[in-house]
Amino acid sequence: MRSYRDLLGRRRLQLLDRLGANRGWLRELSEYYRGLTIQEFWVRYTLGRMDAATLWERKPRSTEADYRSFYAETDYFVLRQMYYHRNDCHHDIARTLRRAGREGDFCEYGCGVAPITAWLRSRFPAWRYTLVDLPTPMLEFARWRFRKFTNVEVKEPGFGSDLPLTRPYDVITCLDVLEHVINPLAVVRHLTDYLKPGGTLLVNFVDDAGGENLAESARERAATLDYLNATLTPVVPLTTDGPAAVDAQYVKPRR
Repeated sequence: MRSYRDLLGRRRLQLLDRLGANRGWLRELSEYYRGLTIQEFWVRYTLGRMDAATLWERKPRSTEADYRSFYAETDYFVLRQMYYHRNDCHHDIARTLRRAGREGDFCEYGCGVAPITAWLRSRFPAWRYTLVDLPTPMLEFARWRFRKFTNVEVKEPGFGSDLPLTRPYDVITCLDVLEHVINPLAVVRHLTDYLKPGGTLLVNFVDDAGGENLAESARERAATLDYLNATLTPVVPLTTDGPAAVDAQYVKPRR
């Protein structure tokens, strides 16, 4: 659930969007794609969406390598994420950074084009940011958009248990990720290990197996939620009998 401040900010941006005054997302895409216009965006977006709708079934997908390759087979998701997140606000997440201090370490795990980091970085310029995702066009775009900032680093997970974090974090987000990985329990254990005492994990886990929401993920969902609720202190918990779509918040005990 989003806070009132996030919802209010989103409505303001939606109004500006309708007036044609919220076009930062398009300026970034235009620079990246060397002069992309709004008309060209809509052509590429529409054709890309139709192509992506059949992409999963276009070849057999039964291994981790097959699953991972899906996101590398088209750059449509760059366009979709930039458009989809164009009106997002993250005041709730900003509150956790502000509570941690003027400086700190933030990780956007499963970042895609890194919309959260893009919103936070200018507001918390003294923080250090880590982006984590598979090697895809989305991650290449994220790497490009933060190319001038030395306080933003990019990491890629390997296969299976080869997970990428190496230092502790004050705040970690893992949103719209766990249903797409074969080993959500291992990922959550990894994030918990690299969360500082008193640090905050913001996470969700859609209960909807099928297609790119992997059956392997669904089988580990209950165990993953049990681990979260037993290891971290829930502020807003995930439960197997709760709503299917919840952005949960956990804090690592100070001990």
